[in-house]
Amino acid sequence: MTLILFLAVVVFMLVRTGDLRVWQVVVVGLLGIELGRSHLADSITNFLVQIFGILTNSH
Repeated sequence: MTLILFLAVVVFMLVRTGDLRVWQVVVVGLLGIELGRSHLADSITNFLVQIFGILTNSH
């Protein structure tokens, strides 16, 4: 949940500075929703868990 909040703040700041358009945020959000509902959701989740595991254990 903390990661989602952090990403929401980053997206909000990018939209405010003009580096990211609102329509781009909407398109990426819709893509995320559709990917979450597809058969690829489990594969994407497993991949991200592995990547975050590698990044957090590489001290």
